[in-house]
Amino acid sequence: MTLPANYAKIFKRDCFTFKQLKEQLSTEEIEQIKIEYKTVWQAWKELHLTIYSQFENTFERPKIESWTNGWNLRNHFWAAYRLKDAPKSNACLGVLINRKQLQIYLMFQHYKSEQRVGLATDYNQLLQQIPTWRQTVDCRHYQIWPQQEHELDDHLPLSTYLNAPVLQEQLEKEIIDTSFQLGKVYYHDVPTEEIEQVITKALRELLPLLQACK
Repeated sequence: MTLPANYAKIFKRDCFTFKQLKEQLSTEEIEQIKIEYKTVWQAWKELHLTIYSQFENTFERPKIESWTNGWNLRNHFWAAYRLKDAPKSNACLGVLINRKQLQIYLMFQHYKSEQRVGLATDYNQLLQQIPTWRQTVDCRHYQIWPQQEHELDDHLPLSTYLNAPVLQEQLEKEIIDTSFQLGKVYYHDVPTEEIEQVITKALRELLPLLQACK
């Protein structure tokens, strides 16, 4: 399963609220946007269900965010994978597409975190395991960043981070009241027919870190 060609173009817009869209566009134009969104989102959903079929003994069924929140079109599509034996953990693996990139990453979900299990301070201790973990993966495409950094910002390459103690100290200071994120980032340079393979590989690579959160 894969995504339509040029899938990222649906996010390349200045306006995402239906109220503003209705002020600027005709009903027919808005309906066309909805069709385009639904087409990409349906493929996105099927992609993750296909990927999940390879991890049924490892992950819960992924949480696949809807293409709209009712009032707005999404400016990205997002899915989250949690361990089958830790389904209420705040730590998870996220997969995101937006106008700029495909991102597969380890994260601590702060939104409604009080309804789940795990503290950000405990999660952040994973930073100490990254130097050992990185010996098992190819660092190309891996980046690391504080949770508060915007998803469209250019993040710090993991190899640069690991070779610069001053950057490691800086990140630790930046995440005192929040958390870090670590993952593979592709700037839409992955052929659509390879997206499933790329996501699957990244999930497998990041899995040991997620399991260490339990």
